[in-house]
Order: sequence, then C-alpha cells, then structure tokens
Amino acid sequence: MQNSEDTKSPYLSEKEAERYFEREKMMLEFARLFEYGEASDRAVAIVGPAFLDTLLSHILSEFLVEDEKAVKKLLNPDGPLGTFGSRVTACYCLGLVGPIITADLRLVGKIRNKFAHDLRAGFGDVQISQWCRQLKWHKESMGTVPTGVSDRDLFQVGINQLVAHLSGVPGIARSSKRSPRVS
Repeated sequence: MQNSEDTKSPYLSEKEAERYFEREKMMLEFARLFEYGEASDRAVAIVGPAFLDTLLSHILSEFLVEDEKAVKKLLNPDGPLGTFGSRVTACYCLGLVGPIITADLRLVGKIRNKFAHDLRAGFGDVQISQWCRQLKWHKESMGTVPTGVSDRDLFQVGINQLVAHLSGVPGIARSSKRSPRVS
C-alpha cells in the first residue's frame, strides 16, 4: 500500500495481515503433518512439496499488485502461475529466490512427481536417491552432511530448510510489492 508521498507504509494492510496469519496457521499444520516419524515415504514426498507450493503462492501474492481477483486468476491451478514449476520459475525470474533455492525446488518437484506418478517409488530408488543427494540449500546453511544419513532424511531436512528460508520471503516480497500504473 502506498501513501500520497509514494512511499510504502510500514504497517500491514488488512489483507496482508490476513495472509500473514493464514501462513502462521499453515506452518503449524505443516509441522504436524511433516513429522520425521511418518511411516509413509509417499506422504513425506507429497506433503513437503505441497507446502512449498503454497509458500511460493504466498510469496507471489505478497509481491504482485494488490488486486485479489487478478492475482487469484494468475495463481489458480489453471492459471499461468498455477503450477509448482511455473511458481518456482516466476519467483526466480522476479528475483525473489536465488539459484540454489531454485535448483533445490526443481529437484523437490521431480521427487514429488516421481512419487505421484509411480506407485512403487521410494527413497531407495536410484534416481530419487541421486536427486536427494543433489539438494544443496541445507548444505549451505548447515554445512557437511553427516555420513550414514538416509536419502529420506536428506529430503526431509532439505524440505525443512527450504520452508524455514521461504517462510521469511513473503515479508521481503511485500517490501517490494508492485503497484499498478496510473495510466
């Protein structure tokens, strides 16, 4: 939101506050659903990326103009930014995420798709294992990976590190929120 002097207000608008509290509730739900004790590899491989997809949507919502109808049209599943991959690309191209985060998000998308389309998929699969071992963001933030860590552990730590990073990006995106042109 802008005041008459064309500067951004330091306060959240009502819509921004609603989105902020919605994200907070989602974080609690994510923590409940994305437990390390979860028995199903498939649940882990689907829930984590689904939450990242929602975070990407929120990042874009905070960055784009405050026009709920137009933004919703862009972000709907059948809209131009309705898929995980298109949101990753948009966030990268708009400068909202960097190349390491982007690469990890793309790997996470591949892993999720493998689980979604192959009923026999598991973290022990050669391709999924390779993708899990290519995740970099958690290595950047936590250092060297201990020996003996499973691919599933790498995936879950990778997802949690991405969530931790991306959960702060909506506030950064909001500080650069786009405004519609007058003409």
